[in-house]
Amino acid sequence: MRYFIGLMGVAWLGVSFSHAEEAPPPLGEISARSFVDQAALISRYTTEQYAHQSSLKIVKGIGYAVYQCNETTPEENKPGQIARMAVFNILNPAATATWVDVAAAGESSNGLSLGGTYVSAPMLHVLTDQTLRIFFTGRFGGDPVSGYRIFYKDHDVSSGRLSGLMAVRCSIAKDAAQVMDLAVPAIQAHLDFLFGRGFGEQFAKGINTACDFLTFDGQLYSTIQIKNSEQGVTKLMTNVLMRSSDQGSTWELLGAPDPRQLKTEVKILAEPAMTEDNDFIYLHLRSNVQESGYVLSKVGKTDLYAFDEPVKKWTYGIGRPTIADFGKPIGMVAMFTAPSVSMGGASITRNTCDVVMIDRSYSRYRRAFSVTDYNAVNTPFMHLYHDEVYVTYSTGRRRLLPKYGTSEIVFSKLKREFFVPLK
Repeated sequence: MRYFIGLMGVAWLGVSFSHAEEAPPPLGEISARSFVDQAALISRYTTEQYAHQSSLKIVKGIGYAVYQCNETTPEENKPGQIARMAVFNILNPAATATWVDVAAAGESSNGLSLGGTYVSAPMLHVLTDQTLRIFFTGRFGGDPVSGYRIFYKDHDVSSGRLSGLMAVRCSIAKDAAQVMDLAVPAIQAHLDFLFGRGFGEQFAKGINTACDFLTFDGQLYSTIQIKNSEQGVTKLMTNVLMRSSDQGSTWELLGAPDPRQLKTEVKILAEPAMTEDNDFIYLHLRSNVQESGYVLSKVGKTDLYAFDEPVKKWTYGIGRPTIADFGKPIGMVAMFTAPSVSMGGASITRNTCDVVMIDRSYSRYRRAFSVTDYNAVNTPFMHLYHDEVYVTYSTGRRRLLPKYGTSEIVFSKLKREFFVPLK
């Protein structure tokens, strides 16, 4: 049987596991309950009406979580939205949290000025124990859409100071001489290079730093997300793989999964989690369509420009996926948004995540247990630290907002002793 655990207790549902011979792990319900009950508020909830889209790193026992927030409205991507970072001791998060405002529309430094009315999509990378690099999406005053280009600032851990604005650069089309700002025109031109002239111009509504950063094979890897929307509804999206030899100041754009290969009308390949092995780089993406679910697309390391067709690997596929490797003997663990459980009262679209075990060949996915938070569990982000997986996610303890309960960021831990490895 499938089970969900949250603040309201255990609800048994008549849904079979994908592998009936594998019983649910012992104490799984305890892990799910403690994960929710011990989740500590780390966002600046006393002033924020909205907080969402967190990215987490831990350095020497100190947690750093960047997120987008707004103190004037509970709505996403509205005037006043800024990028903020919570800094806290992981042993006592709520009592120790302090906050750093990273970036806001209207500020100027290093000869650059952020235009528009908001910034979005902050993502965190650790350069050293003393320096964190925070990427985010913004625009110049003359840019046609809000998420038009990528910037970053460096945060000095000792002093707490932020550097000035820096514009991220990139090279495209296998040509190191074609270096330009990491902005919509560069990605459109690179998509033309990958898929043919005219393909890139379909993607005209903005970009995002949606993927975590991984270091392997001597370089830093991530993706850049680009989309198109009609009347505010996104129907076309993909992510371009990219790598950097200078810690993300400049990126080389590589291949991208082709969203046209999805069989549904909505062709979204969004917010990937990245993993890799000796031969391949894997992107685990949401399709935003229940029929397509969560999909997997890989690219061989011998040709980083040719992704294979996305394959459905898990159901639903609505919220941002996150994946971490616990190491031996457990291996890879994912959190995938699942259909919500009715808890009574206000309706929250995303209040449940499946915690899923994945084998090394990516051929078997098995639900270990599910986590349900009555106040919403949205856009979880995993981070491996000292062989434990810590998680931040968006929730709504003070107010159950119409859009998924995204009014606070909380911090918790998935305990490894409650997992049973795939045989």
